[in-house]
Amino acid sequence: MRHARRALRIVMVTAAFAGCGGPIEAPEGTLRLALRTAPNRLDPAFAVDVAEGELCSMLFQGLVRFSPEGELIPDAARAWTVEQGGARYVFHMDLRARFGDGRRLVSADVLYSFRRILSPETASPRRWVLDRIRGADAFAAGESGTIAGLSAPDDSTVVIELDAPFQPFLSMLAMPAGLIVAGEALADGQFIGLPSGSGQWRLDVWERGDYLSLAPNPNHPSPVTGLRAIRFRIIPEAFTRIAEYESGALDILEIPPVELSRFRNDESHAPRIQSRAELRVYYIGLNNRTFTDPRVRRALNMAVNVDRLIEVLAGGVGDRATGSVPPGLAGHEGRPAWPYDPEAARALLAEAGYAEGLSMEIWQRESPEGNRLLEAIQGYLRAVNVDVTLVRREWSAFKQAVNAGRVDAFFLDWFADYPDAENFLYPLFHSENQGGGGNRALFSDADVDRLIEQAAAAADPAVAAALYARVDSLVYTQAPWIYLYFPRSFHAVSGRVSGYQLPSLYLGSDYSSVTLVDTP
Repeated sequence: MRHARRALRIVMVTAAFAGCGGPIEAPEGTLRLALRTAPNRLDPAFAVDVAEGELCSMLFQGLVRFSPEGELIPDAARAWTVEQGGARYVFHMDLRARFGDGRRLVSADVLYSFRRILSPETASPRRWVLDRIRGADAFAAGESGTIAGLSAPDDSTVVIELDAPFQPFLSMLAMPAGLIVAGEALADGQFIGLPSGSGQWRLDVWERGDYLSLAPNPNHPSPVTGLRAIRFRIIPEAFTRIAEYESGALDILEIPPVELSRFRNDESHAPRIQSRAELRVYYIGLNNRTFTDPRVRRALNMAVNVDRLIEVLAGGVGDRATGSVPPGLAGHEGRPAWPYDPEAARALLAEAGYAEGLSMEIWQRESPEGNRLLEAIQGYLRAVNVDVTLVRREWSAFKQAVNAGRVDAFFLDWFADYPDAENFLYPLFHSENQGGGGNRALFSDADVDRLIEQAAAAADPAVAAALYARVDSLVYTQAPWIYLYFPRSFHAVSGRVSGYQLPSLYLGSDYSSVTLVDTP
């Protein structure tokens, strides 16, 4: 009976989606994928979420890019040198690179693209990616018409000079803000027609809110030959994505944690599951201006049985977070976790003046997974006399309230934009990033700021890693978050797909080796 109910559910959900006008059939040779959220502009200057970042990295080239393993590899630049201890970079362009219309990509296009990101007229939310270039601040403030640290001696050379050595800079150039656009493709700051670049793929069809279709860029130095197209359908509901995959309408499915056990125990699915540790952390940010006493923040950590949450809600496959730097990154260091100890939590609250308990709100974006997690945490906190109200809001209202510091606490995750411990420390805990810069917990500590800056400037990677580990430990001790876990990603891959590799970073998606075969 259980299997019959599941089959009925799948048919009903699929039929409902088809009735909404979703494109069920795709042309032959098309890889069929799904996005949770609909992209907005597909403009590298404004790409701030996972869906837009992944798509932009396919449509546009940067000087460098990430491989599926998270390694930096050449892209529009065929080679580069790092000089002056990390303060000067010289890139040699790949003269084979072409935009979609066939025009050669040259160094002037890089300068144009970077100036556009830094221009006050653009107002890019990713300006910070390039603001360490010498003269960038003066240019962005409208005080100078040039960027002193950005030059092109000839069509095939780009020179970038920084204010000071900054170890993660090369990785940051692989972010969307480092992608290269053609000036003639824009007018009044907007793309003329569909966004286009020099990446391996070109945007062929964009039915907003419904689907996007990408075709190989025939002008790319390494054109894709195994696929005729990739179709990304917009399917926000996890239930619907599962139904579409199991009915054969999707080729790759990110398996929700609550469904992981079923997929792993199903002989038809288990051999086709790929898994990788994500560069991502789940946490509940605590407003450090509301919860000013570290004893209260520590008590909240000790009240929650995180190991049990991982076991029940994450399929038992997440790694307990005892800091914000994920395993696998230099700077991650194992340390004792806050113990699950309700009695000690109550004692700490009493010591801090809350013997009778306290009330708080935890805000979240609407999601079934988040609902289950927070309802469990609500129960744990109630057991130590902390009365929690869960507040659910759509993303824009949630983000606005959290960035403004108007909430007591909030549930979020943080994806790596680039595989460096700095990306989990500087945005999340440096005081200059409080609010929308990433430090939504409004944490502030002068020693932490100083050590983050010292690590970023270190020329020796081992020195930087040791400093980042020290920072992570200092922050963890002060408990600005309720630390949860580092997840693993599990993707089910259709039998018609060959050559797919689950990337370690969403900017490292690479479909150039994918081919489609007959389903067994």
